[in-house]
Amino acid sequence: MTTIAALSDHNRLNDPLWQRLFHNYGHVITPLRYAGWVTDVETGSGGEFFVRADLRDGTEVIIASEHSLPVDPTEVSGWTAVRQDTENPSTHTVLYDSTPNGPQRHHGTSLIPLMARIDSLDVPGHAPRLIVSATHTAPYGASHNQTAGIEDPATAIARFAEWSWRLTGHEGYRRVWQRPEQEGYPMALFENAGHIATVRVTRSND
Repeated sequence: MTTIAALSDHNRLNDPLWQRLFHNYGHVITPLRYAGWVTDVETGSGGEFFVRADLRDGTEVIIASEHSLPVDPTEVSGWTAVRQDTENPSTHTVLYDSTPNGPQRHHGTSLIPLMARIDSLDVPGHAPRLIVSATHTAPYGASHNQTAGIEDPATAIARFAEWSWRLTGHEGYRRVWQRPEQEGYPMALFENAGHIATVRVTRSND
């Protein structure tokens, strides 16, 4: 069973800049693909970059920052999301703005609130809801589990990425294995001085 939307098919797939941007913004693109939407990095007429997700109902979501997305995602100061008509972009609605002067600025660069807002849109063909969980095992055998509960797909995949980043960026773990995206929902294994952490996404049965 397919769990992630297909990649876009265009003549930029071999372009080094597109490849770099697609990789750099994978943490934005991947949650939207697991929600079932074909998502890509696009270039505007003025050379700016943004992430575009096709909602399959004649509208699309455009994700940027204060202006264009920088090539280096660490330079993002917050996120903007606009839903617009695919054929008439002047018909649009601002969904989210966590840039320094935006109404959601208190969320900063966190992806979870952004994805939760997009997940809440009334669009056809919602993907299944998901559960993010983690198991932490110490060298002497003690273990504990945590779960985020049942969430919509883009939110859950963003949470998986955030939990994984916290392990490697703040807690000294290194990622030793991750399930390829084409093989199902994300799962990754981390290690730190004999401590093992497993973070996984599973489908909810609600």
